[in-house]
Amino acid sequence: MDGNATMRGWTMVFRLKKTTLLATSALTAAALLLTGCGATSSPEKEGTAADPVTIRFAWWGNDARAKATFDVIKAFEAENPGIKVKGENTEFSSYWDKMATQVAGGDTPDVLAMSGSYPSEYSSRGVLLDLDTLKDPIDTSKFAPGTVELGQIDGKQYTITAGVNSMSMVLDPAVFKAAGVELPDDETWTWDEYQDIATKITENSPKGTFGTTPMANDSFFAVWARQGGEPLYADDGKQLGISEARVTEWLQMNLDLQKSGASPGASQVVEDVSAQPEQTLIGQGKQGMKVSWSNQMNSYSGNELLMVKMPGETPTGGAWLRSSMEYGISAKSENTAAAAKFVSFLVNSEEAGKLIKSDRGMPANVDVRATVLPLLKDNQKKEAAYLDRIAEMKLTPPLPFPAGSSATMEVLNRNMTDVLFEKTTPAEAAKKFIDEVNLNLAK
Repeated sequence: MDGNATMRGWTMVFRLKKTTLLATSALTAAALLLTGCGATSSPEKEGTAADPVTIRFAWWGNDARAKATFDVIKAFEAENPGIKVKGENTEFSSYWDKMATQVAGGDTPDVLAMSGSYPSEYSSRGVLLDLDTLKDPIDTSKFAPGTVELGQIDGKQYTITAGVNSMSMVLDPAVFKAAGVELPDDETWTWDEYQDIATKITENSPKGTFGTTPMANDSFFAVWARQGGEPLYADDGKQLGISEARVTEWLQMNLDLQKSGASPGASQVVEDVSAQPEQTLIGQGKQGMKVSWSNQMNSYSGNELLMVKMPGETPTGGAWLRSSMEYGISAKSENTAAAAKFVSFLVNSEEAGKLIKSDRGMPANVDVRATVLPLLKDNQKKEAAYLDRIAEMKLTPPLPFPAGSSATMEVLNRNMTDVLFEKTTPAEAAKKFIDEVNLNLAK
């Protein structure tokens, strides 16, 4: 795609409202309730090269993301000798538990990565600084239209988007070719066709290679709900909007995939869900299709993967563009000016962009994006093209996931696992899922 077409596409991409991503730990809400909030009133220390101030930056990710981030920190420190940044990298599976513990203990990092319902959770309890109160605001003048609003909740700016991504279906053409199965037409295919294709791939592949694996992620579940004409959460945020019948349908589909052999057995699914991207079945070239965040495709495999729309996106689309990661500043930070300068460097520095590329989603700063695009690998360029296609659908994003929803992903995973191990039926699990999540939302 040529540069002018790319920029026109991304002007359209970012005409959005605030939307959200991932969720994990049920501990967070309880821990946050224990925390006193409010920014410090003491004057900030002006750091110098001889006596620098130190801020902490926490994020989640694999070793490759950690290396790139520490390189960004070195570049920032070289440009700002009066500020030292202590980086804290954690695997996603334990990141939110760690944050909950640190917040409860009054040890919140100065800058912390956010996603999903967590900006709502943390801001509602005063953990995040209202960025509009900064003496020197973070520069967002080069952000594409709509991307600044991705960090706003109830009209206040609590986070700055690190980049934009969307839910997608990742395909491994090599697996399709070896199985003698044609690639799907993503403008028309349905979930029934998805199941048929997955079954054929497994049947025609060596033992240990499968058509697909289940997706148990609340952001994907929001897509599934929207395709059925339902919101995942009601507008008031106090209960689910998805119906019990729609939840049952999804759980039954995954059980059917397992029984047909299109998906692995329950134990292998649990192992695959918790594995690092390169260690998953698709990362090993042993899976034909995977529902995935668009920015994760390049982490899976050295194979030439494809990114397409998920089944069921016609006639009612469910996918939308949202922040893949966001940066917030602790309301208790004693060095908010230094923290803001670091966040500005993360999102506005072309040097930082060259190191991060699209790992945290496509950059919101249009100048940084223009610098990054020529550096991307083929799979990453495919992601940019895919996001342009999603933008062209002009779908209205859902409201931000509400406070109280941070445990939804864990509840979803637990009930799906019970179904796959056949400890309960899809209908019973759907009712348990709805009852438990509604209880969390009502707290």
